[in-house]
Amino acid sequence: MYKVFARKYRPSKLSEVVGQPVAVQILKNAIQTGKVHHAILLSGPMGTGKTSLARIISKSLNCKNGPTVEPCGECEACKAISIGKDVDVIEIDGASNRKVEDARAIIESVKYPPLKRRFKIYIIDEVHMLTQEAFNALLKTIEEPPDYVKFIFATTSIEKVPDTILSRCQILNLKRIPKEEIEKKLKYIAEQEKIDIEDEAVSLIAYASNGSLRVAEGYLDRCLSYKPEGKITKEDVSIVLGVSTTNTVEDYLSSIMSENSKEAIEIIKRLDNESKDLEVFCRQILDTLIEKDDINTEKKTALLNIFYKAMVDIKQKIIEQLPSMIVATQKAIATNSLEQIDSLIKKLSEGNISQINIPTVKPQTTQPKKEAAENTVNKPYSEEEVKKTNNQSAVDILLKTFGGKIINIEKLKK
Repeated sequence: MYKVFARKYRPSKLSEVVGQPVAVQILKNAIQTGKVHHAILLSGPMGTGKTSLARIISKSLNCKNGPTVEPCGECEACKAISIGKDVDVIEIDGASNRKVEDARAIIESVKYPPLKRRFKIYIIDEVHMLTQEAFNALLKTIEEPPDYVKFIFATTSIEKVPDTILSRCQILNLKRIPKEEIEKKLKYIAEQEKIDIEDEAVSLIAYASNGSLRVAEGYLDRCLSYKPEGKITKEDVSIVLGVSTTNTVEDYLSSIMSENSKEAIEIIKRLDNESKDLEVFCRQILDTLIEKDDINTEKKTALLNIFYKAMVDIKQKIIEQLPSMIVATQKAIATNSLEQIDSLIKKLSEGNISQINIPTVKPQTTQPKKEAAENTVNKPYSEEEVKKTNNQSAVDILLKTFGGKIINIEKLKK
C-alpha cells in the first residue's frame, strides 16, 4: 500500500526532528537526566512536528532500552507507538472527545497502571477544543497524576487553552520550520525516491508550504502525481500549487516602479485566470520588497503597508482576491510621487518657497469662464506673492500644491 511522504518520512527520534532545535534540546536533557515533566504542552502551527514529537517522547520513555534519547525503533513498544496502536500510549482527538464525560473517562483510566510499558501516556491532540467543563475536570489529575502517568498535549491555538491548564504544563513552542530546512528535507526525499526535480522547483514548494514540513511533503506528493515521469520544473510546481514564479513577481514590481498600471493589472488578471493564489503572491511581493535595497525607506514602507493590507484582506476574505490586488496595484503606483513630496519638503525647510510651482489663478470677474481657465498656469511664486504667503504655513502651501493628496504630516511638522 502506498504511504504518503509525510508518513513515510516522519521522524522517529529526536535527532531526526527538523527545525526545532530548542524544543529538541530541552527534551534531550530532560530524558537524559530523568526529569521529564508529567505534563508537556506542544504548541505551534500545523505541520511543525507536534504529534511526531509526542510519539518520539513516548518511544523514548517506553523503549526497552529506555528511557533513552535514541529509541531503537525495533522493539514491540517502539513499533506499536509509531503506528499509534500501543495499549499504554493513548492518543485522543480533542475535537471529537471534548466533553466533560470524555474527561471523566480519562480520570477513571488514570487510576490503573500501565499493562506492558514503563509509563502510561495520554496524547491529546488539539487540546484547545476541549470544553471549559472538561478542562476543569482534568485540573487536579493534570496537576498531580500518578508517577507512571505522563500527559502530552498538542495545540495550534494555545491562546484558547485556559491559564489554569497552562500553569500545570511545561510549554514547548514549536516555530515555523525555516525554508532552508524544508528544502533540505525535500531534496533528501527526492533522492531516496529517485525523483528528478529542479532546485528552483524545490525552493518554490518550500516557500509555498509557509513553514509547514507536512504541507511541503504533501505538495511534493501532488507534484509527483502531476508529473510521474520526467523532470519536475518550477513551472510544473507553479501550475500544480497555484504559486507564481520569481520572474512573475519581479515583472510585476518592475511595472509598479515604472508606473505601468496597464501591464501590472494585466499580470494580476492573468494570475487570477490561471487560478494562482494571490495571497501567496502578496507574501512573495512582501519578501521581495524587504530584500530590495534600491528603494528609499519611505517608499518601501508605503509599499509594504499596501501589500500587507491586501494580503490580510484576502486571507480574511474581506475583499475578493482580484479587486483587492487591483486596488493595491493602483495604490502602489501612486507612491511614486513620494519622492516629489520629499523634495518639496526639503525646499520648504531651506526657505526656498519661490522654487515651488503652485497652481495659481488670476481672477478676472469680467472675463468669461473659458478665458479665466486659460489664465490658470503653473509658475513659480513672484516676490510679491512670496510676501503674501508670509502668514501661510508650510502645510497650507503643500496642501495647495498637491491638491489635497495624503502626505507625511509628521515630516511636515518638523
